[in-house]
Amino acid sequence: VRSIDTAAAESAPGVLLVLTPDNALRLNTATDWLGTPPPDIPYCPLAGDITFSGQHVAAVVAESFEQAVAAAALVKVAYDETPAIVDLDDPKAGDGIPIDTMTKEWGDAQAAFAAAPVRICAAYNTPREYQAPMEPHGLIAHWQDYQLTVWEPSQWLDGMARTYAEWFGVPFENVRLVSPFIGGGFGSKAFAYGYGAVAAMAAKMLGRPVKLAVTRPQTFTAYGGRAATRQTVALGADAEGRIRSIVHRGINETSVDGMWVEPLGSVTSIMYATPNFSSRQNVVRVNTVVPGALRAPGENPSAFGIESAVDELAYEVGIDPLEIRLRNYAEQDPEAKKQWSTRQLREAFAAGAEAFGWSKRSPEPRSMRDGNQLIGWGVAAGTYPVRRAYGEAMVRILADGSVEVESSSIDMGQGTYTILAQTAAEVVGVPAEDVVVKLGDSRYARAGVTGGSRLAGVMTGAVHKAATAALDQLVGLAISDPNSPFHALQANTLV
Repeated sequence: VRSIDTAAAESAPGVLLVLTPDNALRLNTATDWLGTPPPDIPYCPLAGDITFSGQHVAAVVAESFEQAVAAAALVKVAYDETPAIVDLDDPKAGDGIPIDTMTKEWGDAQAAFAAAPVRICAAYNTPREYQAPMEPHGLIAHWQDYQLTVWEPSQWLDGMARTYAEWFGVPFENVRLVSPFIGGGFGSKAFAYGYGAVAAMAAKMLGRPVKLAVTRPQTFTAYGGRAATRQTVALGADAEGRIRSIVHRGINETSVDGMWVEPLGSVTSIMYATPNFSSRQNVVRVNTVVPGALRAPGENPSAFGIESAVDELAYEVGIDPLEIRLRNYAEQDPEAKKQWSTRQLREAFAAGAEAFGWSKRSPEPRSMRDGNQLIGWGVAAGTYPVRRAYGEAMVRILADGSVEVESSSIDMGQGTYTILAQTAAEVVGVPAEDVVVKLGDSRYARAGVTGGSRLAGVMTGAVHKAATAALDQLVGLAISDPNSPFHALQANTLV
């Protein structure tokens, strides 16, 4: 950015503030979502050096949304043009950065592949994908002295509150994030982004609440979405379709100034039994917004690659796609050589085949019709880990017999309010309608991220333990208080 002319915008009706890198507050760089200590450098959510199209360079705050939009059109920005790396297909992209932690190898996969009677090698690509939730991103930020309140849809109140606290150099307890309901997130609402820093900064500078709404077009530039990926999967097998070698190579895009690894070998390494395996992955920097989490990050494109390759192998050797999966069924973890705690994929295949009428499938292309339409039947499988995280809940049993449950976990449509009410009701022995569940406030008992299919298991456990402890306390009071009608009774006699 060579220059930003804000004069016309600043004199427009209703304008309160025009933010640029020149007048922005100096913020701290925050830790990432894994808690990695940040570099000791300042953070500015408005860019002076452009790394992707759609990057934020200025912000206009006005009395009304319409006035802000009109004034923003008056901001004049002059740029220097420099070469860009557009995507993974750009000749300038190169081979990328090896990610050593993604490497998995056992046996001699390359030699086994070369010696295999049947060899399949193909490329499988996925484009950039975006969450585009029905409820767009946005927030209201309000400072009262050194206390910041942010009303923002969030899948992780604790994590986002921590980021705001670190940006502005205030204690964690000085930031309150409020998000009782979410209109869809799909991974995109688990983090605080640059636009949130802009809104909170403007609110602090103006001494009044500021509302910011991300537009629909900014859905594709204000945050990441799933990275584009490229995979090459090579399968070596015998004539009966038994896999003797898997050689997997993958790359995903990331931004010029950020890092995101989409773990492309996460499913490849555990789906099928093979004595020889090799998986490696690189990350390629391109001029794009840094990618992020989107529904099963890693497992989604990883399953696409290996399952497509297994279908190619089935066609090559002339074996039914379901049968070839059963022949290569992994009875134990192929890498760790440990038995599964549970794995019922074989039974699931059988139940699905029976319900679907798989035996009626014709293997010849273009041989099946439904009236005038050509149809095809296929089979694929995937896997997803059991992820664990922390979670806390506060349970109160009130004098009128009702129960309150509080937690900073959230509900974005999966029914958290309902399942936590049911859990507390079952433990305490009251109807579910007598349980009031309060969620989505960082001042409540702390909870982890709502992602990775972990919230229900974690939070029902936390509520069950808290409700049990509350009930034990109530029973203890009932049998120990001299004024109680249950005084001197034994706890196990109370129902």
